Amino acid sequence: MDRAQKCLLAGFLGCLILSVAGPFLKEQKVARLGTGAHIVLTIDHSSSMNENFAGRYLGGAAPETKSAAARRLLVEFIQRRQPDLFAVVAFSTAPRQILPLTADKPALIAAVRAIGQRGHGITNIAPGLSMALETLRAHPLTGARVILLVSDGGARIDQDVQERLRQEFQDLAVRLYWLYLRTPTSVSVLHPPARALTETTAPEIFLHRYFQTLGVPYRVFEAENPESLAAAIATVEALENQPLVYFETLPRRDLSQYGFALALALGLPLLALTVLEVDRWLA
Repeated sequence: MDRAQKCLLAGFLGCLILSVAGPFLKEQKVARLGTGAHIVLTIDHSSSMNENFAGRYLGGAAPETKSAAARRLLVEFIQRRQPDLFAVVAFSTAPRQILPLTADKPALIAAVRAIGQRGHGITNIAPGLSMALETLRAHPLTGARVILLVSDGGARIDQDVQERLRQEFQDLAVRLYWLYLRTPTSVSVLHPPARALTETTAPEIFLHRYFQTLGVPYRVFEAENPESLAAAIATVEALENQPLVYFETLPRRDLSQYGFALALALGLPLLALTVLEVDRWLA
């Protein structure tokens, strides 16, 4: 019994020391197979996105701005698309990457909401598309690649930038969907007016025509209210359901709880032996 007590005490102290040290298993990458795509949400955050669909700033007939409606519907889109990998890029005068490709839905939802309520600057689409393409380039091709451009207008793109973007779209085999948030005063890219228009007066039409020359699958959706925007997102969701291989990163596992449990299992019989000890024999 004395030897057993010493062994229990040594094991008890050893488990406590190891548990306090905080042992853990490293994070692991696990391959998953599903249906979906690698989607980069490229969201316009210029000052014009502060308008509502009626063309008024922060008020008017619509209850929310174009930016707020887009963020709300994109969050719902992310929640429905379980196997997809998403990235978030915002752009106005300059682009910024909010989140790289990931399957972490809470992080993606937080990233979309973090873009902010009020936009600022001008609509500069080319740098936003470049950053979205670089985001896809950094990830291996294991499924369909999609850039979902959410913007309420177009912008002039220099000729050399046009050629570079066209080449990158083809090299990376990226599909492009443009959710064009159109107000009543904006020109329609699907039904342009018959009169001659210049790139200065109607950049959206020229941007649409440029997208048609990319040599990759492209489609534009005109959304004139939150309902038509939701319908456009649902159409994109139905189009992009291909086999997809992706890797899910499992967080590291804390093992200290198992050490404390083992210490408890060793401590109980040790406590029982201590209680049963007789300090003095009665006469």
